[in-house]
Formats: sequence, C-alpha cells, structure tokens
Amino acid sequence: MAKSRAQARAEHAGQMGPGHDQFTETIYGVICAACHNYILIDKTNDPSNCREHEACRQAYSQS
Repeated sequence: MAKSRAQARAEHAGQMGPGHDQFTETIYGVICAACHNYILIDKTNDPSNCREHEACRQAYSQS
C-alpha cells in the first residue's frame, strides 16, 4: 500500500531528527526543507492503466 504524505513526513522527521520537520508540498510530493530531498513522490495522479505494463510496474516498484 502506498505511503501517505503525512506518513512520509513523520517517518523522515523521526529518522533524521531535529531540523528535518519542515516540508514543502508540491504537486509531485513532499520535499524536506533541511536536506532538500524528495521524501515522497506522489504517483496517485498517474494513469492507473499505465501500471498494467511491465516496464511501468518495474518503475513503480523501484521508487
């Protein structure tokens, strides 16, 4: 099951410690303000039928 934005923020803040609790929300996901890395790439807006193709399934599994 996909991770929610709230779960991604909570996990990152817990793992990285103080200073990593501010995030920028984008249409693509959540970015940590301290380390400037995408914590979550939100793929919920992608076409669901694309996941039926093998190459797309592999790409989604590597995220």
